[in-house]
Amino acid sequence: MIENTENYLDDDALTLVGRFEEMIKAETLYYFDVHEFESIIDHYIEKGNLLEAVKVSNIANKQHPGAISLQIKKAQILVDREQHLEALSILKDIQGIESSNKEILLLKGNIYNHIGKPELAKKQFDKALQVSYENREDLLFRIALAFEQLSQFSLAVEYLEEALELDEEDSEVLFELGYCYEKIGEDDQSIMAYEQFLELNPFSDNAWYNLGIIFNRMGNFPKAVEAYEFTLAVNDQHSKAYFNKANALANQGLFEKAIKCYTEYLEFDDDHASTYSYIGECFEKMDEYEQALINYETAIKTDENLADPWFGMGLILMYQDKIDECLVYLEKAKNLDDTNSDYWFALGSAYARANSPQKAVQAFREAIDLDPYDTTYPITLAEYYHQNENEETAIDVLLESLVQTPNCPQLLSNLAAYYAITGDIKSSEHYIRQAIDIDSENINDIFIQFPELKKNKIFTKLIKANQ
Repeated sequence: MIENTENYLDDDALTLVGRFEEMIKAETLYYFDVHEFESIIDHYIEKGNLLEAVKVSNIANKQHPGAISLQIKKAQILVDREQHLEALSILKDIQGIESSNKEILLLKGNIYNHIGKPELAKKQFDKALQVSYENREDLLFRIALAFEQLSQFSLAVEYLEEALELDEEDSEVLFELGYCYEKIGEDDQSIMAYEQFLELNPFSDNAWYNLGIIFNRMGNFPKAVEAYEFTLAVNDQHSKAYFNKANALANQGLFEKAIKCYTEYLEFDDDHASTYSYIGECFEKMDEYEQALINYETAIKTDENLADPWFGMGLILMYQDKIDECLVYLEKAKNLDDTNSDYWFALGSAYARANSPQKAVQAFREAIDLDPYDTTYPITLAEYYHQNENEETAIDVLLESLVQTPNCPQLLSNLAAYYAITGDIKSSEHYIRQAIDIDSENINDIFIQFPELKKNKIFTKLIKANQ
């Protein structure tokens, strides 16, 4: 039977939960009013104990079958358990009774979001805004977060911008705006939002860190380093800031400073293999090959399935003319990641030096197929054919590449050079003109690659005549 406990009511949720659990243990039935059941359900939802929340909801709905708020709670639990259609069915039923209930509209919006119907979600959210006359800013923020959680960042921005109009100094809104702008590639807007946020919250390490990511992506490495330094000034345990600062320093060619930051990062992160590989690359760029090899070897010992250190080892061995050893490492890197065009290109260069023309050409071709927009690959393959006195095939390689990158002055000037070498002056002039139209300042660089053409009076006259 239902025990009358009207005088036993307690506003403390933990006390209510204790009473409920006592009731279950005693296998009896206590009375709880609607608000008490809501508090107990919220407690279990917050704890992530959805099975217990379902149990409470079932008992609550038996005691209070007409309580709309308990039906909404039941639907919320179903949403949390990803039983979206069942939740939607409940909400549609009770919406006939309370068509302007904000919580019903918000839950329906969340469901439509989760099942991949953001436009229907937006309609429900907008209806909720229409019937809500208080705390509009809070509601806009909640809707924005619902879209943000499912990567609907453009829709989230729409609501965050409206919320910001209501309060230009709402730091939560500014932070989320910065994040969403970043996700949709609006970097300048993102920076502006984060900087406004940081004026209000200068000790937010996450905001400084996010700002660093954006500056890094924009190629503004000094500003990125500055942002990461602020991150670490606020929180010297922010491990990723050490790593990203190291990357930004390396991108500026400040390899010694980068190595120091990578070394500091090693104290925090378990991914030591990648970090040792990056340190090896810094030493490689400084031409300190022995130190580079030591770090690449350490990376391989830490994780033999990481391709980058195998690649780095292969490059250094190639620089040192140890071609047979180099090929072992480059082949290993390629086998670990056969979609990396740089690995195939290096392999092609190594096979060319090993006098294995068939393998060299195959590797160069793989690099071109994987990244047809990197003109270094076809230009190098054409040069390889030229070294083997096969200018016609070199021309064919460059013409194929020209389809993908028709406005590349290097491709055009190389074509002009090869046509001049083969004696096709008309075609040579055609490509000289195109190359000069795009980049007239650097056309003479072609003589660095083809010094023999300095003696070709016809070719030199063609360049001067079209400059």
